[in-house]
Amino acid sequence: MSRFRASLLLAGALASLALLAPGTGVAHRHVSSFRATIDYAVDGDTLRIREADGELAYVRLIGIDTPEDVKPGYPVECGARAAARSMERLAPEGAEVTLRYDSVADHHDIYGRILAHAFIGGRQLEPVQLRRGLAYVYDYEGQAFDGRARFYAAQDRARSEGRGSWSACGGDFHSAEPGKQN
Repeated sequence: MSRFRASLLLAGALASLALLAPGTGVAHRHVSSFRATIDYAVDGDTLRIREADGELAYVRLIGIDTPEDVKPGYPVECGARAAARSMERLAPEGAEVTLRYDSVADHHDIYGRILAHAFIGGRQLEPVQLRRGLAYVYDYEGQAFDGRARFYAAQDRARSEGRGSWSACGGDFHSAEPGKQN
């Protein structure tokens, strides 16, 4: 075998290993799930994680949206603080989280955040936020996602039982929090 061909084979093998290495942004494209540690809950639908290699990343949970409380230039939306507190309890600092990519949705959004479903202790976080009435189903541009029917069922039950923002905000998750209007 020529040195050139051996070099090509070695380069290809090293590139393959790099694609499989945990914690690299490239690797995540080739796995269905990975584990990380919660750094903190940003809000009701976004987490900051520490990957196995020590890198920090943001994760936007697939299939839900919650009211905003950290969007610069905008008032705190009705139910935002309750949704954020709920996520802080569901995903406390230091907890191990399993992040599973969706079989349909993209792996990253336009802001570079990881798009994934989150599980702590075997419990999926998104349906909990929906059942508590602190989130609503969000299908970006009508895109399907894993568990969509189950998410809608959880949302419909929370709405019919008047949980969370469904009663506190009249179901308007993006209205200003009462008493906080500009």
